[in-house]
Amino acid sequence: MGNLTEESEPNRVINCNGIKHSKNQNQVRKLDIPKFSQKDFVIYHQNIRGLNRCKLDELSFSLSANPPHTICFTEYNLGINEIDTIVLPNYRHGSKFCRNTFKNGGVCIFTHESIQYTNMNLNEFCKEKDLEICAAKLHLPSYEICVKTIYRSPFSNYQYFIDKLETILSMLYSNSVQIIICGDININYLIDSTSKQLLDSLSAFYVLHSTVQFPTRIQNNSYTTIDNIFIDTFKFSNFTVYLSINRLSDHDAQSIILHKILEQNSNKYFYYNRKIEELSIIDFTTKLSYESWEDIFTENDVNTVFNNFLNTYLRIFHSSFPLKKVHHKSCKKAWLTPGNKISCINKRKLFLIQRNSNDPNLTNTTRDTVGS
Repeated sequence: MGNLTEESEPNRVINCNGIKHSKNQNQVRKLDIPKFSQKDFVIYHQNIRGLNRCKLDELSFSLSANPPHTICFTEYNLGINEIDTIVLPNYRHGSKFCRNTFKNGGVCIFTHESIQYTNMNLNEFCKEKDLEICAAKLHLPSYEICVKTIYRSPFSNYQYFIDKLETILSMLYSNSVQIIICGDININYLIDSTSKQLLDSLSAFYVLHSTVQFPTRIQNNSYTTIDNIFIDTFKFSNFTVYLSINRLSDHDAQSIILHKILEQNSNKYFYYNRKIEELSIIDFTTKLSYESWEDIFTENDVNTVFNNFLNTYLRIFHSSFPLKKVHHKSCKKAWLTPGNKISCINKRKLFLIQRNSNDPNLTNTTRDTVGS
């Protein structure tokens, strides 16, 4: 969104984690997307400058080979009713902020269906153009990561942006939750400025550092890095940032790969289980028998009757069969008991003896034992 005033710089190459990006527009090209493993976590951000079905289809196709875990959009330019109709295959529409007064703008986050997350409502801090922000807390096996997506107009109150961002960071900062900020902040990180210094000072206080070191918006002879991703580079020291030129916007997309953070931590792994057994079933049927169902028989509207019935039924169901968090140590071969291990050792010994023997009885015994 709009260029900031910047100094003229000669063409040069910026190196970020071994990936080269040229300041010469003719040399800027779509980079091959680095391959990442199942243990890597990927966040994608782009100022999309208007989100529609055609852009979504093209984006889905381009990301299908290496789908990121989280997709963040800024300036998607849709109203509250329009954004709810947008469907991105294999992703759930999470947190969002939509403008009510001015046109365009807005921020939203899509999370892959394989990731558990919790939306975080930050609307009380939002002010159109000055600070548009949404956030989602991602529950990963070994980490909890709070991803914030931010948009700030170039024609905004910068002091409001800094003050409210500091309030949000202070409120959400925790040793147990890792914060990642991505978005279009309209501060050119290719040149030094007072705005850049203020944001760097604030983010560094919360151990966050910018990672995008290549132009994200190129128009004619203008090269700016006004889109960025901030992470704790001490906590996530093994990362890769790369550029994707998909021609869906005048802003190029940025993605960050946090390597090997999806490794399973057996001490923290858990799942939810609903225990249904004889005693809980008796409890459930007893509670149902004592229910008067007054709010059902006193209503005439069929929809109200159904909703009242469902609410009462589910209330009793959840009280009798509550979800409980179950922790367990990951075991790739839970069936391999100590007895099975001993049997495997004995079979191997027997097979080695039989292999060097001509005794037909031993051969038959071995065949029967190994085949059992």
